[in-house]
Amino acid sequence: MKPQDFAHKEPVFDVYAYFQGHSRAWGIFEDRFGKLRRQFTVDIHGEVNDGVLALTEDFVYDDGETEQRIWKIHKTGDHTYEGTFGDIVGVALGEQYGNALNWNYEMDLKVGDGTWRVSFDDWMFLQPNGVLVNRARVRKWGLEIGEVSLFFAKPNAPLFSQAAE
Repeated sequence: MKPQDFAHKEPVFDVYAYFQGHSRAWGIFEDRFGKLRRQFTVDIHGEVNDGVLALTEDFVYDDGETEQRIWKIHKTGDHTYEGTFGDIVGVALGEQYGNALNWNYEMDLKVGDGTWRVSFDDWMFLQPNGVLVNRARVRKWGLEIGEVSLFFAKPNAPLFSQAAE
């Protein structure tokens, strides 16, 4: 699957416009055997200043743990982005076409008392009515260790249209 495969899919995903202001996401992490390991919610606030999207993500996990990540996202071309936050190794590279955005990056992930260096193949797909579906495959040493699934919504978004009734 390549981002270009989605060039004609709608609605077109404008990353800056979607994440400007507030949004919320609900997510899960499943290990490679399909066992649900974590559930979480994320409250997100985005601001665009001088061409940079600052995205503050506040995570609350089902075990009570909290975490904050602050992304800095730069549009580097017609279809390309770069992103950074504290645990990313180097820079996340993003490519957007149509309703899809694909991020690839490595990060140092806290696991128990240690840290694992893992890579993410992270796909986001904008759906009608402001719903954003996100699936990320997580790998360590090239082997898939699990998958993250998230569903984003904007406040006051019409989640059910007349056509769906």
